[in-house]
Amino acid sequence: MTCKAVIFDLDGVIVDTVPLYYKATLPVINELGVPFTEADNLAYQGRPRMELIDMIVKRSGKVFTEEEKIELGEWKNRNYQELIAQLTEEDAMPGIYRFIQELSQAGIPMALASASSNAQFVLKQLGLTTFFDVIMDPKSLKKGKPDPEIFETAADRLGVPYENCVAIEDGEAGLEAIRSTPMFSIGVGTAPYLDQADWTIPTTASLTLENVNSQFNRRESKK
Repeated sequence: MTCKAVIFDLDGVIVDTVPLYYKATLPVINELGVPFTEADNLAYQGRPRMELIDMIVKRSGKVFTEEEKIELGEWKNRNYQELIAQLTEEDAMPGIYRFIQELSQAGIPMALASASSNAQFVLKQLGLTTFFDVIMDPKSLKKGKPDPEIFETAADRLGVPYENCVAIEDGEAGLEAIRSTPMFSIGVGTAPYLDQADWTIPTTASLTLENVNSQFNRRESKK
């Protein structure tokens, strides 16, 4: 068996926007006077924006209406949009262009399963939009990661059975989502939780179609 579709997360897989999320959140944090570390930032990668805002508000000990919390989230997003507007093709993760082009040439469909409402804009900045057959809109989903809905819906729209899909993540919530499906999971990075993936790689530079098929078949042979 070989993989018949690849589903990508965006942040930390196609482009390293993790520091940008942190930078975009800092003005909100400073306004509320609560602690917020880079570890906190990583813990909320791939989760809906309002989960982060709820956590920040809770830490502040202050009372906010839903409308006020939404405004905090929109403030953070405006900060983030200013930062991603500066992205170029040079900001893509190592080897990503080569890998995506290789998949395209092999006729393997691709989907983007990101929780970011700015994902399509980021792909445009990187010049990658046309390579993706499906770009998930997180606002159309009932549940966010770690629920598998975003990955399963992406596979459904590609028309590929889950067991023939490869899904690539760097976030804990996203990896948990993939692992609750029959998909082959690839974890990118060095965080301890990534060891739970079917195949863990330190950087995206290791992504080639040959490597993916080899690891995919290795798992199949163990069944």
